[in-house]
Amino acid sequence: MIILPSSRKSSAQFFKKISMIVLIGLISLISFAGPIPAAGDTNAAVAYLKNQTLNAWTAMALSAAGETVDVSSLKNLTVGSATDFAAAILALTANNKDPRSYPVIDYVAKLKSNYSSNQIGEASLLNDDIFGILALVSAGVPSSDTVVADAKAFILAHQNSDGGWSFASTGTSDTNSTAAAIMALLEVGVSKTDAQIVKAVAYLKSAQNADGGFPYD
Repeated sequence: MIILPSSRKSSAQFFKKISMIVLIGLISLISFAGPIPAAGDTNAAVAYLKNQTLNAWTAMALSAAGETVDVSSLKNLTVGSATDFAAAILALTANNKDPRSYPVIDYVAKLKSNYSSNQIGEASLLNDDIFGILALVSAGVPSSDTVVADAKAFILAHQNSDGGWSFASTGTSDTNSTAAAIMALLEVGVSKTDAQIVKAVAYLKSAQNADGGFPYD
């Protein structure tokens, strides 16, 4: 059984659990300052994940840590949300599998079938557009593709006045969604000097705690 976050509540919980991993690295990449040194016990983290039931999100993390991952359990997702298919695609591409032919069904086509009203998945959510873009790009779908381009426009149109984004299309900004939105937008050609990206980075920097960590919101 593939366990992936699909609801608003579970999406928020997912963001709280793992998205903080990317925040410092993200700011380092798009800031004009030099890289921020960081340290952590990644071996312990990898050991912990390897003792959990494998799902798309843990498969991505283990692959990023250089582990060999058996993703055969991710081949049989026939029903799920747009975010479910996006996560499966990202896990497969992270492990050098073609999400069009490795699964039982074409996950790229299935994700794109969730496109409606110029956005991916539920119109009340942004996280399915954010991860939808990351997944489609990872599978080689060009940024000029209608689904990708419209999801990009949808994300840009729903930036909050403080510079951040929420996991919902009408919600309070949080650091996790904002970090992921920045990554998705950079992947489809938005410049790191674009005004909306600069404002988003400023939001993240303003949210950083004195100890170097980040709160969720």
